[in-house]
Amino acid sequence: MLAAEWTHRLPIIQQSSPADMAASLIVKALDEIADGASSKITVVDFCSGGGGPVPVIEKLVNKKRAERNKPPIPFTMTDIKPHIDAWIAASSRSANLNYFPQPVDATNPPPAIISTTASVNGAHSHHGPKTRVFRLYCLAFHHFPDDLARKVLESTINTSDGFAILELQDRRLASLLLMFLDFWLMFVVTIFWFWHDPLQMFFTYIIPILPFTLSFDGFVSSLRTRNFLEVMTLIDSSLEAALHGAQAKTVRRVLQETGTAEIEGWVFKGGREMHTWPIGYMNYIVGRRINRRR
Repeated sequence: MLAAEWTHRLPIIQQSSPADMAASLIVKALDEIADGASSKITVVDFCSGGGGPVPVIEKLVNKKRAERNKPPIPFTMTDIKPHIDAWIAASSRSANLNYFPQPVDATNPPPAIISTTASVNGAHSHHGPKTRVFRLYCLAFHHFPDDLARKVLESTINTSDGFAILELQDRRLASLLLMFLDFWLMFVVTIFWFWHDPLQMFFTYIIPILPFTLSFDGFVSSLRTRNFLEVMTLIDSSLEAALHGAQAKTVRRVLQETGTAEIEGWVFKGGREMHTWPIGYMNYIVGRRINRRR
């Protein structure tokens, strides 16, 4: 159901699906990184689960690139607990979507995830030695506690050239209200989206376990979602010290108003875009390396 909410557009209250919004943001981020014909890039999605919205996002990203006569960008799904059957089905529908069959720890991914000379799907990668990695955390980063989140970010900065953290929720009261409304939304959309799935229908209308689970999970996810400032302090401990020093108010205001930061050869940008009128927002944090690795 969560993947369906990403990939479907609700009439009137949504101008586009959240997946389409995410694809537009990723395309823009990739444009700022993939700036040379001899320097290719691949998107590696971490914590992919059963695939979620990533197969749809991949198609949308490459559709938008094709419209501008740009070559497709490959996507790779990974997870600490690989969902091989689901990934095989998803990757069979797109030449630009593949998967890594072994467990992948986002804090310390294997060389195959950060090296273009390693194998993917049991075969050697077709990418050249100058391929760069763009990490994607699609509704996933909030699952990491602070200690792991700090290690994930450290690994990201050390082994990639860009990343995007995408969340459909935050800790604002309006977002928490949206999670409550999501419970009732399931009763409206399930008949249209899952009319062919008897179990989905049963556990929605007869025994409403699914609406409760989705709403509760969304509520907890909202409370765990970090804002731009909090992610920046995980990246740079000195920034955390500055936020408690004499210039704390100034530093906090500048970061919040601009939504940008430059730390150790990286540029970071955070923001939010409305996905569901009037209170649903997609929150994003993107980063890109501005000094090339040698």
